[in-house]
Amino acid sequence: MKDKTILEDPIFPELISAYQNSLKLRYSKESLEKYPKYKTLPRELVDGLVDFFIEFLYPEFENRKKLDSAFNSLAGFMHQPAKLWGILGNLAASIFRFGRHFPQALKAGVAALHSYVTAHNFEEVLLRETKREFGSGDFLYSEEGFKKILGRIPANDADRFRKDIGKLLSIFTDEVLVNKIILIMEDVLARMEKKHHIYSEEDRKGIELGIRILERGKGLFEKLKKEEMLEIIQAIDEIERDYFIEAKRTAETFENS
Repeated sequence: MKDKTILEDPIFPELISAYQNSLKLRYSKESLEKYPKYKTLPRELVDGLVDFFIEFLYPEFENRKKLDSAFNSLAGFMHQPAKLWGILGNLAASIFRFGRHFPQALKAGVAALHSYVTAHNFEEVLLRETKREFGSGDFLYSEEGFKKILGRIPANDADRFRKDIGKLLSIFTDEVLVNKIILIMEDVLARMEKKHHIYSEEDRKGIELGIRILERGKGLFEKLKKEEMLEIIQAIDEIERDYFIEAKRTAETFENS
């Protein structure tokens, strides 16, 4: 199994640590000074978003293994709708029970899944290029070294990941929608717990993970006005785009030297 091989590689924990450090650095107070128009963003919110990304995209190695298992289960529901209909019933009945937000709830799950899968597709490139160029992960402890490798990711993949993150965060701009999605997923979980012979513990953990992601995101944004939420999403998109462009330049300079 390809993903298992990545997880077992001795350099992989160093790669996760490097990515975490990079996130903290690019959203540090000093780094954000390059963006005067975002200077009013509350520091507490910025730190909360960094923690959100670390917890659900690049957690510490041991937690990452547990997260992978839960996300694989969540993927099963997204790619095998029959598993979901086995709990909810047919589409018409589900829309009747949960209203017009039900299709959007499924899209929200897909957005979360896409951002996770795209982020982890990066890892194959990062790990391969690290070993090809340097043989070990020692250089990852420097920001310059990390950029040399990050810049090897195809631009289309980086753009897709950035857009997926934007879609995921945009969900939290609609409080009614978020609350409805959480209600739907809690209902799904309650029904699954009554059918232990059909749904495994991993299936239940996948749904629990979805609920956790939504509740954490809701908690981050619930005190903000909608225009403030949209500004945050725009800021993240711009910062991530600029960082990747910078990484591309660093990688090209290294290759040409």
